[in-house]
Formats: sequence, structure tokens, C-alpha cells
Amino acid sequence: PEGLPLCVTISLSSGCSSMVKENVLMRKIAAVETLGSASIICTDKTGTLTEGKMTLVAMHTGGLDYTVTGKGFDPTVGGVFTADGANTNANEARGVQATLGSAVLCSDTTLRLEADADSGLSKWTPRGNSSEAPLIVAGHKIGIKVEDLNRSLVRVAEIPFSSSRKMMVTVTKTLVASPKLMHLAPAGGHTAHVKGAPNYIIDKCTNVMAADGTVTPLTEEGRAALMDKVDQLSKQALRVLAIATRTMGPELPFDAEADGDEKFAKVVVGLTLCGLCASIDPERDGVKDAVVSSKTAGVRVVMITGDYLKTAIAIAKNIGILNRETFRENDGHATDCGALRTISKTGADEYISHAEMDGLTRSTSVFARAKPEDKLEIVKSLQRQGWVVAMTGDGVNDAPALQRADIGVSMGLEGTEVAKGASDMILTDDNFCSIVKAIEKGRTIYAGIQKFVSFIMSVHFAEVAQIFLCIVCKIPVMRQPLQILYIILVTDLPPSIALGFEPGEALTMKRAPRPKSQPIVMMWMWRGIVANGLILTLCIFCTYMLALWAYAGAFQSDDIIDLTRTQCAIWPKDEMRPTLKIDCATWTPCSTSNTSGIYHAGCATWTTQAAYTTKFETDRANLAWNTTALATGAIHTPHGNAECVICITESVRRARTVAFIALVWAENFRAYTSRSFENGVWVATFSNPSMNKAILMAQLALLVALFLPGLNDVLGLYVYEIHGWGWFLAIMGSLACLVICETYKFVTSKYIVVAEMANYDADMDGVSQVTINLDGPAGKYATNKK
Repeated sequence: PEGLPLCVTISLSSGCSSMVKENVLMRKIAAVETLGSASIICTDKTGTLTEGKMTLVAMHTGGLDYTVTGKGFDPTVGGVFTADGANTNANEARGVQATLGSAVLCSDTTLRLEADADSGLSKWTPRGNSSEAPLIVAGHKIGIKVEDLNRSLVRVAEIPFSSSRKMMVTVTKTLVASPKLMHLAPAGGHTAHVKGAPNYIIDKCTNVMAADGTVTPLTEEGRAALMDKVDQLSKQALRVLAIATRTMGPELPFDAEADGDEKFAKVVVGLTLCGLCASIDPERDGVKDAVVSSKTAGVRVVMITGDYLKTAIAIAKNIGILNRETFRENDGHATDCGALRTISKTGADEYISHAEMDGLTRSTSVFARAKPEDKLEIVKSLQRQGWVVAMTGDGVNDAPALQRADIGVSMGLEGTEVAKGASDMILTDDNFCSIVKAIEKGRTIYAGIQKFVSFIMSVHFAEVAQIFLCIVCKIPVMRQPLQILYIILVTDLPPSIALGFEPGEALTMKRAPRPKSQPIVMMWMWRGIVANGLILTLCIFCTYMLALWAYAGAFQSDDIIDLTRTQCAIWPKDEMRPTLKIDCATWTPCSTSNTSGIYHAGCATWTTQAAYTTKFETDRANLAWNTTALATGAIHTPHGNAECVICITESVRRARTVAFIALVWAENFRAYTSRSFENGVWVATFSNPSMNKAILMAQLALLVALFLPGLNDVLGLYVYEIHGWGWFLAIMGSLACLVICETYKFVTSKYIVVAEMANYDADMDGVSQVTINLDGPAGKYATNKK
């Protein structure tokens, strides 16, 4: 079918266009189809599941807890207060100032009052890393601003954050001593400022800052107490950063040309812990519902984050990835990515075996403290188990995982160009909810492709079969070449394309994902294609045969053009039966006298002519003889009546016109029946506006072909010659096709193998239980996966 590539391309490209409205930009058109089979979504946390707008809400320094008040990024509202119940203002506390001061000095984010492009109102806007924004805002609240610090300090070195080090380091040189930041080196000295993952930084600390700014040694009991505090804050779904510092003399401990790792090794030793900063990043609106929708659709959601494990668990509980009631630690559903690696005999850090890795990823829904390379290994492991994986990412180091995933999803707002280039789709709003909407759209598009493939294959099979039968049975070919082209291009294609816009069914997001290897046309669909094609062939062929009998009085080509035919039936206008039978033979009066004007040499032997064998012929001969003066006989001409030419030329074209009308109507009925493999045509018949428009277009095209002068002659359609009987035949033939196709659908509906229901239910371990069929509808490898 020449229309198949066109319909598929239009359907996929239209799906891409509609997804833009859902904040999804498809970079590869084929990924639309893959979305329908996605069975796992591996997603980042910050900015995807959460808003990415972190706000500092708690601090811990010098053994004391503090709360940070305020709203959004406005530094003029709120401050730092003690959390001991007295709610004392702690903006001037030495520990608070040192912690936020080093945090600001170890950040690249800026905060400015800018005019909103939409409303025109001024609002505080951070520019830079989302995790640094709450530190900058909190620093402003207590009077520590980057622009002020730049007058007394100068940054001389920076070691950027890396996924392996889990911390960022800056080194400043003091130009003028700051009264607020008493922990900095004196004028001319250098100070290292470190911020990052608490467990990594605390391991590098030998001292801790007290509430009054003094420094004391950090004991093992002190380390344990700090880690308990980190756990306590993390369980509240707070992202915790540790802030540390180290004062150095006028000379730097590293060479200016040294690389980052060498500088890191020289600087990050003997640190003094200033304090802990805990920020909250609220989940996005709709994320909880989107996670439930994913599970209901049989799609497992796996969160991969660089956060501390307990923070990740708390957030996963809040948004429904983990069951708040039934989750227990160490039950295999939340894993620190350190468990993915082991130390080899050579001392190298390498990943565990495939079998062990697959065992972890099979049940884990939360991976914490993940590195970009961990994402790649997780994707590989899930794919080995037969899952179709969608992976999100925004950084340069995420590119390998995005490219390896079945569907790479990059972030449009925070994503790097490298990540976008490696992905299949881009979330223009960085929102997890958009992924779920895209999966639903992908499933709907795939179902539409199945429907129009079944439709177009069945009608084209019927069109070929009809012509084949005409040739084999030696019947005048039912359609001329231009009629075939007109049907295919004008009346077939619009309904086919409209099926690609078919709305999703109610159970679209309640069925398990289809296996990626499943063919578009499954075996039960092939049976339907052949059966419906045969039904269409039978109905239209019978309509054509009846039309031939009615107009030509014969079926086979040899009989229609046989010059020995004695009679043919002519259908008068507006009559439902033939009332005029023309005698094709003629008896011409003749005379044996050569002086007569009707002389004929064969007149003397008229009694021996072959047609003169019955009383009917005798009567005809006598009538011709007796009604003409001087006639002595009559000459018989077997096909002499000129009106009998109608039976040869006009009869076939009349039958073709009837069959053409019947076929167009039958295929339009077939288009409506193709909207569902299970439901009757009367269920939501006109719910697809595109289909209604396509059928209207097909009917208008039919009327143009039939009644437009010039075009109907070119196409060989003579609608004014078929009269009422022809319209009746066309209507009955097309309705018979509709009824028989629907009857077949009803009888065979119990044999249709549809995608299994996902059967979502929150089981005792808090992970959705879904039934996934990894080997097509036969269920050869149907298993329950958690």
C-alpha cells in the first residue's frame, strides 16, 4: 500500500507536534513509537520530580539548631532564628555567619532584583546553580553579600564540583579583614571554602567550629553526632550540604599550574567543619498523580539522585515512588550507589558482576549518591532484563546514559547542549509529569497506527482481490486505472490518516507496556485484515455481478460482446426493473426481382437461413415480408439492431459506476468499523473529528467524480445512466459490507489478544506490581515484575 509510509509519517509527526503543547520536544520521530513501550522511567530528582527552587529552612552549627524563615528568593523577608523554642534572632551568631559566609564564597550563583518579563513587576532572581541559590539568599538575609565580600577578598583558585569528589572548593585571599567573617585568614592569607556532601566532607574534617566561632578537635563521637544530625534532617526530605573551611598562610600549598585533582589533594585536608545547611526542594505540582499514573500504566519509576540516601528515601515516600507505610530500610528498594561497586584485587574501583547488578536493579526504585557513570550501568542492567528504559539527564556526563537508553530524555531549561544532542526528546519545562503525558500520547499514536494499518491493508487487499476475480472469471474488469488511483488517493487516504488521530481509549494507561519486539500487526490482526478484505471483496463483487446482469444481461465479457445475442435488457429511467427488451436480430424485406428496389441475391433462399428455425422467427420473417409491398422474402441479420450496442458499451460502464459508488461507501463504513478492534461501530461513532472530516471529504470527492462534467467522463463514471436501481444496488452492497464486518468483529472479539492490564496495586514492599509480557501476546515469557 503506497499510502502506508505517508500515513505513518503524518501520524508520528502530528504526534510530535501535539507533544510540544505538553512541553515535550521530540528530536527523533521514531521515539514517539518507542514511548508506547516504555516500561521504566529512570528520572533525576532535582528540577524534574521537584521544582528545583530550593529554600534554606534549617541549619546546624556548633551543636545548635537554627531555622531559616522567609519565602522564595526574596532576601528581604525572614532571617535565621534559634530552634530552641525561644526563637531568638541568630543573624549575628558567629557559627551562622561563618557557615553562610563560606557557603557564599564557595558559590558562583548571583542574586539580583530584576523586572519580570511577563508582569513587569520586580522580583529577586538567582542566576546560577539551583543548589547554591538558597545559600546566597540566606547569606543576603544576614547581610553577607557577594558584592560586599569582593571588596575585601579575591578568589584565587577554584576546584569545580565533580560527581566523584562530591564537593566544590574555592580559595580566597584576604585583602582586608572582615568583621563579620572572623574565621577567615588575616590580611594577606588564604582561606579554602568547601561545600558538598556531608559524609564526604566530614571525613576530611579534623576540627569543628563551635557556636561562638572557636575551633575544637572533631572526635569520633562528634562525627557520629553530626552524621545522626544529617540523617535526622535527611529524613525530613531536606537536602543537606556541609560547609567547611581551612585557613592557609600567604603561600598556596599547590602550584598554580597543577590540575584539579592535585590541588584538591593539597587543599582538602585538615578541614574545619563550619556547619550544615538543609534546604527543601518541594515536589512539583502533579508529580504524585503522575507517579500513580505511571504505576497504573505498568511503568515503574526509578529515582536516581546524587542526594544522601535518607533524603532520597524521604522524597520518594512523599511523591509515592516508595510506599510510606510499608517501606523498610535495607529491603532492597532503596540503594546507595556505593553498593554497585566493589574493590578489585588490584585495588581498583569496579562494578559488581552482571548477575549481582541485575539483582539490585530488579527491585530498587531509589538510587542515591549516584554518579553519571552509575546511570549508564543501571540502564544496561535494566535492558539486560528486557525492560524498555527512559532515562533523564541534564549534564555532559549524562550523555552516555541518555544515548544508551531506549528513550533519552534531556532537560530543556537546565540541560546542557551535549545532553540535548544525545537525547531522543527534550522536556522544555524539566517536568516529570510531561514524561508521563508523552508515554500516554505514544501509546495512543501506536494504537492509531495499528488501526490504520489494518484498515488500509484490508481495503487494498479487497481492491486487488476484486480485480483478480474479474480477470480469472473472464468478467469485464471492475475498475479502470484512473478510478483505482482516484479511490486510493482521494477516498482511501483521508480516512487512513484520520485513524492516526484516533483518541486514546479509556484503558490506554491501565494496560501494561507492550514488548518492544512486538510487531505492529499481530497474528490476530492479520486474520482480521484477510477476513475483512474478503468480506469487502464478496460484497462489492456481488454488487458488480448484479449490476452486470441488470444492465448487460450477461456476466462474462465474451457473452456481453457476442454478436449472436438475440436480446438485451434496457433499464428505463426511474424504473426498478427492465421493461424494454430489444430484439437484437433484424429481418429485412427483400425481393427476388432484380427490377425491385429491395432486390437481394439471397432472397430466394430465405427459407434456408440459419436463424429461420422457430415459429417466432417465422412470424418475424412473415411480418417483415407481408408489411412491405413487392417483398417476396426477408433477410435475417443476427445482430442488426443498432440499439443493441447499448448492451455492449453502456452496460459495462453502468455496472462499473455502481461498483465504484458501492466501494467508496463500503470503505468509508469500514473506516468507522476500524476505529476499534473490540467495540461496535455504534460506540462513540463520531468522537473522532478528524474521521468525520475525512469521511465528509471522501463523500465530496465522490460527488465531484460523479457529477463534475468532464471529470466523470475522464474517470468513466456515468451516474445519469444507472437510475434508481443502480443507487439501490450501491446502497445495499455497502450496507451488507458494514453488517458482515461488524458481525465478524462480534464473533471474533473473544479471540483478540489485547495488552494485559497492568493490575497496579501497592504491595507490601511498597512497589507497584505489574504484569509485563516480554515476548508478545502469546505470553511465552509473561512474568510478574516488581
